[in-house]
Amino acid sequence: MNDNKKRILIVDDEEDLTWSISKRIAKDRNILEVICANSGNRALKMLSEFKVDLIITDLRMPGIHGLQLLNEIKIRYPHIQIIVMTAHGSVEVREAIRRWGQTGYIEKPFEMNDLRELIYSFLDNGRQIVPI
Repeated sequence: MNDNKKRILIVDDEEDLTWSISKRIAKDRNILEVICANSGNRALKMLSEFKVDLIITDLRMPGIHGLQLLNEIKIRYPHIQIIVMTAHGSVEVREAIRRWGQTGYIEKPFEMNDLRELIYSFLDNGRQIVPI
């Protein structure tokens, strides 16, 4: 990987969604590299193998769900920024995510441009806290 590129890991058990997000981001392949995992377990394995700058993860997945994955990432890889996406948002979920700090949040269904803007707000500004 080019040292100037930023690597994004997309984690969602819906392969169609990871594919569509990666295709949308592929337009910026000169500055972004996208890798995908379809489970929390696979994401943790990939994190042990690759340097990742940003993770976009779903909350509801089989096996390790998003909040467990978020906790593991914050413990093992505290430097990695995270954007949580979910179709099951609630006040409780937003509060749990806010407690982790420096974590973005977007509810499904979302516009790809909104996600793209959120991605760039994190990558352009470093560890930015996005209001929930």
